[in-house]
Amino acid sequence: MATPLRLLLIEDFEDDALMVLRELRRGGYDVTHTRVETAEALTRALDAGPWDAIIADYALPRFDALAAFALVQQRGLDVPFLIVSGQMGEDTAVAAMRAGVHDFLLKDRLGRLGPAVARELREAAVRAERRRMQEQLLLSDRLASLGLLAASVAHEINNPLASLMANLDYVLNPEQRQETARVAPLAPEQQQALDDCMQCAERIREIIRDIKVFSRPDDKQRGPLDVHRVLDSSLRMAWNHVFHRARIVKDYAARTPVLGSEAPLGQIFLNLLVNAADAIPEGQSDTQEIRVVTRQDGTSHIRVEIHDTGKGIPPELRERIFEPFFTTKPTGVGTGLGLAICRRLITEMGGELGVESEPGRGTVFHIRLPTAHDLTERPPRPTSDTAPRRCVLILDDEAVVARALQRLLSPQCEVLVFVQGPEALAQVASGRRFDVILSDLMMPEMSGPRFYEELVRLAPEQARRVIFMTGGAFTEQSRAFLASTGLPCLDKPIDIPRLRALVAATPPLGAWDTRPPSTAWRA
Repeated sequence: MATPLRLLLIEDFEDDALMVLRELRRGGYDVTHTRVETAEALTRALDAGPWDAIIADYALPRFDALAAFALVQQRGLDVPFLIVSGQMGEDTAVAAMRAGVHDFLLKDRLGRLGPAVARELREAAVRAERRRMQEQLLLSDRLASLGLLAASVAHEINNPLASLMANLDYVLNPEQRQETARVAPLAPEQQQALDDCMQCAERIREIIRDIKVFSRPDDKQRGPLDVHRVLDSSLRMAWNHVFHRARIVKDYAARTPVLGSEAPLGQIFLNLLVNAADAIPEGQSDTQEIRVVTRQDGTSHIRVEIHDTGKGIPPELRERIFEPFFTTKPTGVGTGLGLAICRRLITEMGGELGVESEPGRGTVFHIRLPTAHDLTERPPRPTSDTAPRRCVLILDDEAVVARALQRLLSPQCEVLVFVQGPEALAQVASGRRFDVILSDLMMPEMSGPRFYEELVRLAPEQARRVIFMTGGAFTEQSRAFLASTGLPCLDKPIDIPRLRALVAATPPLGAWDTRPPSTAWRA
């Protein structure tokens, strides 16, 4: 069966063109071709591509093969380029090969044209695969370094922030302590100061949450996501790059969660927002706009659009912008990988990424994502106000975090606090039993997973009552551990209402005691 070949032929003689085509067909190719003989015609043909190969006569009346090759190179195209000439000196051939031309042949010796084209097509495929792998490595290296730094920073900030927010919640909500009759009200200035502190802490929590989103580049687990929350995180990350170029307008109308991966989706939105800002000159934020739109696309998809009022994209480049290493930005600005990676990540999530643009009238990147109707997490159902007083063990190597949680839970629970795993295990080994065990996941002397394993050995029924907490320094091993146990894990700073609901929803002692905990994971 003949191999399809889209050929761009640069030749001014019809008979010579027929000779090249005949030789290629004899070599097993089903050739579809366009013949050009001027620079203008070549430019139009390149716009109309793509092409599998280009074969050029060396000398034409108003053009030559090296000038044609230069035009191809200017566009960043990696297409096999072969010169076929009636007469070509050694110096000319050497100059052509040094310029990067893939091969040259004489017209009276075309017997090796078919094999030469086959070889160059194979090598072009190898180069394309190498670029794809290089793209993957560059992305992985860059994001792995960023992710490690972000996760470490998030962990170090989240522990003190968890204590700060828990203590602020303790002071600002005396009704949770059941002490309203005994606590003097705060002066207005004091109340305002504490409210301001809580607002600032919430802003820090949002920033750290945004960083954590971008610290998990390889997290491909798909689940239900609030697309607006991910968009807002990306908008906050891009704000310093955007605000002096354009105003942000949000038009959120989507109603259902999407099925996707949070970290890759956040990276996609961030890349598109930065590209939108780059298309707009600085200093025109009063007249320029970046509009972020979401809407339902039937019942099965959500459509996200990022509009900009920038310079737009020429028609001939609208698909090329998704090619790896192709960029319209100046040399040294950008790698040309962003949009190629975005499209690949969206495709992996079962979505689609496209673009609409008109020079001088801006650009719209649109993303179509599948919805996740039945996968939305259901919050735990709290028990009634008459629920029995619970016994809670808190294990956290950060004593200030443990004490803050103790203050919050003490009005409804009996709380014991420990900063070392062996001390907590000694309580269980002595026969003490707890309704809930709150354990930090990452601790220096005895990690949360190790504590859990020892708990399984000592008192399997207690292991089912563990709720983990983390400041954000996740590893692949800790993710696998949590997935295998099915136990809940709260991010620090702790969402206090969710913590109280989890504690209240845990069945009293005895309800789970006959069911063994998960033991699928091993350190």
